[in-house]
Amino acid sequence: MCREAKLLLVVSTIFTLGMGLSGIFANIFFWRETGDFIVIAIYNLMHYVFTPVSFMIAGYIAKKKNGIWALRVGLLLYAVFYVLILLIGKNGVGAIYFLGVIYGFACGFYWLAFNTLSFDFTCPTNRDTFNGYNGSCCGFASIVAPITSAYIISRFQGIKGYTIVFAITLALFIILMLISLTLKCKNCGSKLNLRVAFSKNNNDWGMIRKATMCWGFRDVIIVFIVNLLIFQNTGSELSLGKLSLVGAFISSLSYMLVQRIIKPKRRRIAIFIGGMSALIGALLLSFRISYMILLIYTVMDSFFMPFFMIQLSSTTFNVIDKSHEGDLRVEYMINKDIVLNLGRIISTIVLVVLLSMFKHYNILNIYLIIIGTTPLISGYFLSKLKSILDGKIE
Repeated sequence: MCREAKLLLVVSTIFTLGMGLSGIFANIFFWRETGDFIVIAIYNLMHYVFTPVSFMIAGYIAKKKNGIWALRVGLLLYAVFYVLILLIGKNGVGAIYFLGVIYGFACGFYWLAFNTLSFDFTCPTNRDTFNGYNGSCCGFASIVAPITSAYIISRFQGIKGYTIVFAITLALFIILMLISLTLKCKNCGSKLNLRVAFSKNNNDWGMIRKATMCWGFRDVIIVFIVNLLIFQNTGSELSLGKLSLVGAFISSLSYMLVQRIIKPKRRRIAIFIGGMSALIGALLLSFRISYMILLIYTVMDSFFMPFFMIQLSSTTFNVIDKSHEGDLRVEYMINKDIVLNLGRIISTIVLVVLLSMFKHYNILNIYLIIIGTTPLISGYFLSKLKSILDGKIE
């Protein structure tokens, strides 16, 4: 891998460290103040709605300049988000939806840049390796971060622990902005092709769109639901931190394992393994919510989900390579993010409607089964790309 790819791995690892420190606990912070699933769901909905908007703006910047400029803006917006939380404190609950908007813009800029730069700094022959190392490095960062922040939060009364954790996260994003100044990439200097950004483009990409939208239906939705269930079940940030540590450790090992053993001929079986494990995990959660069940789910999901995720990520880039449209990679990333967040938006709206209608959190058990099936459906569309999965890119 080139110098830029290695630096991007450093950025990704520190970013994951920062998000691991504060990301999962931002929802818990608001939950402690509101105790309302619907409020937290709408906060996340604001994030999902404005991320595609941010992707479009970031795409325009990336095309005019390059992805590094979009990366810097994204990191700056993350810093602003945590500055606002530190300044607002408990009153942040009153501004929760506005904070969701800021977070959505930050996500859009960062992930447009990261996806674009990942494409620029890799090629089909080393893309699985890059994604494998990225998953492994981020996994190790995820091991350290949640348990560290959980310990800090548990040592202080009220929101003081949260304030310390958010301040550390802010410092990490400042460091990331400094590192981003050392990255180099050629300027594009071209216009954003809106037709490519919004259309199906070709049959292979159409399958990627369907797979991505189905994945988005589950994606982070199940993460924030499960994290809230853990906190609701235990009443302890430290318990959530311990489970996150277990999950991150297993996930990092799994990413290394998948990167080594899953070669092109085994990619379809890897997709099936990841999708089926997601369904089994959801069925376990719907049967009974207890600390032991949550632990079993965490272990299963952490070990098997990389089997699916590496294939989805690598295949997405390989379809662009096969189409010989690398110069339109920004438009393809925008296209992908639109359908990803469309899946998230639909899933969150369904969740809010169900909670509003039934007024009881037991409805979450049924909903977990519904979203647990979507990785299998996503894998079905992904497996249609047989020649690309088999490594035949011409």
